[in-house]
Amino acid sequence: MKRQTFAVWFIIFIVWAFYRAYFHLPDWIDEFLIKPVVFVFPVIFVLVGEKNPLKEMGLWRSLPDFFLDIYLGVLIGLLFALEGMLANFIKYGQFSFAPILALKVSGGIVPLLIINIATSIWEEILGRGFLYQRFYKISNNQFWAATSSSVLFLLLHIPILFTSLHLRGISFLVYPISILLLGITNSYVFTLRKSLTLPILIHAFWNMTVALYL
Repeated sequence: MKRQTFAVWFIIFIVWAFYRAYFHLPDWIDEFLIKPVVFVFPVIFVLVGEKNPLKEMGLWRSLPDFFLDIYLGVLIGLLFALEGMLANFIKYGQFSFAPILALKVSGGIVPLLIINIATSIWEEILGRGFLYQRFYKISNNQFWAATSSSVLFLLLHIPILFTSLHLRGISFLVYPISILLLGITNSYVFTLRKSLTLPILIHAFWNMTVALYL
């Protein structure tokens, strides 16, 4: 299982790195069309035939637990929003959203949120539902599984760091560190809640916060 998991990740990494290097399509195409095919299709291919794959990946949830996850996610999102506003004020000396590239590209705060939720779904299915869950099952060591899967999750973001974002200075350090911390945090949240709902929301709101700073 361990070798198979690494093989799936490696194939996804190569395909995604190639796509990022040679194709520059609108964000909505990346997040609604390309990423689900590249990130999720190989996972589905591997999991076909396994027992209760949706439940193990955190994609099956009772309604009361689902709504509780939504409630917790919104509360955490509000905290992230306050943090992002503070970071924005510290960076620009005032509340200024005009220079933020993510808002310019997406066309506003609502489209940006929708895109972030979409990308969070695909990335959490791969990062936590597949990589972390399988590493945890293999090793029975939560810290190792969370760290290892989060490093692999971070490496998937390296191509965009050099092809699209063109970050400089402190932002170049903040971006990968934030992704690594997000991966580790969501791994523990996934184990705690046994669902991807809350990690997806945390991921989406975290991305929004980082966008306000970068």
